[in-house]
Amino acid sequence: MTRKSNKDTPNANTNPPKIDDSEDYALQFAKALSNSYQSGSLFSPLWQNELLKSLNMSPTTFDRKKIEEMIKNPKANEDALKDLSQYLFNVVMQFNRLVNYYSTIPTFDSFLVATNADDEDMKSTAFKKSRRKAVDIVEKLSPKSTFPNILKGVILEDAKFYYVREFGDSVALQEMPAKYCKIINKTEYGYQYAFNMYYFLQSGVNINDFAPEFSEYYSDFVNVDKNRKDRYFYWQPLDPIKAPVFKFDETRAGLTPPLMGLFLDSAEIEHYKGLLKTKTELETWKIIVGQIPMKSDTKGASVANNFAIDPNVAGQYTAILQAGVPNGVKVATTPFELKTVDFNQSQTQNNIVGFSQDNFYQAAGSTPILFGSGTVNASGLQASIKVDEGYVLHMYRQFERFINSYLKSKTGKYRHKVVFPDITVFNWNEKLEAYLKAAQFGYSKTLVSVAMGINPEDMQNLLAYENSIDLVEKYLVPLSSSHVQNGNKDGGRPKVSDSNISDDGAKTRDLDLNNR
Repeated sequence: MTRKSNKDTPNANTNPPKIDDSEDYALQFAKALSNSYQSGSLFSPLWQNELLKSLNMSPTTFDRKKIEEMIKNPKANEDALKDLSQYLFNVVMQFNRLVNYYSTIPTFDSFLVATNADDEDMKSTAFKKSRRKAVDIVEKLSPKSTFPNILKGVILEDAKFYYVREFGDSVALQEMPAKYCKIINKTEYGYQYAFNMYYFLQSGVNINDFAPEFSEYYSDFVNVDKNRKDRYFYWQPLDPIKAPVFKFDETRAGLTPPLMGLFLDSAEIEHYKGLLKTKTELETWKIIVGQIPMKSDTKGASVANNFAIDPNVAGQYTAILQAGVPNGVKVATTPFELKTVDFNQSQTQNNIVGFSQDNFYQAAGSTPILFGSGTVNASGLQASIKVDEGYVLHMYRQFERFINSYLKSKTGKYRHKVVFPDITVFNWNEKLEAYLKAAQFGYSKTLVSVAMGINPEDMQNLLAYENSIDLVEKYLVPLSSSHVQNGNKDGGRPKVSDSNISDDGAKTRDLDLNNR
């Protein structure tokens, strides 16, 4: 009988190749899997949608006990506190409105200033070209529409991580997944962060949705030399100029939501709503308790449970009574006296939700008048608004730093910087009056257009156009003024501004007492 060749029979002693480094194997597997996901044939809009929603939406819910535990140790609960802030933003309208209120106080009106050019330089073609480029970059960043959204996220979470994307004729700030970003250093450009490259091994993540340099980072990550690999090889430090961190509190690297002190007060609002609902329900309920009579014959020894009515009969009558009463009324039968029990409480408890809301705004330091409750007090209102402005205006300096550091690498020989004057939605009229008065004495007229909310470049272009067509001389009739008008019902001294009016004056104006 011919013996089979060893080539035809499997070797029972043959073992699979040994994997020396399980982490290398995992990376190879993840690389192959990720490459498959990058394939257009496997693209899933559902995956993409979930990834985008995970940037700033959390499905996590919290109770009061859990909130108390996290607040006691914010260092160990950074991610959970961010999720909690998003949760409260979604479910507590007072918290939602307060975040939106703070984020919309700054107007983000700005102007551009040259920092290293003299009078002769400013006449040169090179300077004009450089300034035009700086203006274009600022316009592409669109501060008035982009930065309020960033500020909202910063107020919610304390820090937001971004990356500058350049698309030919446009510049955009791409939000990075915060749970894969880690602050690692503080530089002259603000905090620097590193990005966890394992993010790209998730299902549905397309590396082409990120800046081109991330493809290089990813290649280095999956092809890292195991002999040179350190423990944290998957963290990629990013350039702080192109990867800014906007952080509400720059005095510490830890992430603590600015409104963390309101988390418990926010949760109390929902808690008191539940209590009020329960109280209202109880006030509509009544219990009718019927008495089962005892036998009145007192001869002989007393007998326990000597009821005068058969239990079956008592049960039948109780059922008949229950069927005849409306919802919210319960019938019970006992050997005791008949009485009605209700759950009416003091009417002063009807406004417990209002109490919790007042406590919320008091803890926030913002007046509830701005949110539709409380008593109007003109002087107190103005003082409260000033405090709220001061709470968020420091963020102007961070946005200035980001734009100016980015401009340095783009405008060539000449340097330009963006300035955000401390103009808000509340003080713009006050600033306008101050800038107009200063302009009368030779100070900048650009600030006037900034206070009016008009881009200085747009104002210059508008004036140049009007002058080119002789708009004033040919088409515009001088506006009428009080010097050429007869008296009318609108005469009298000018109205006092809201910021300077007394409490009595505000009451007179609100009630229109002068016209009664």
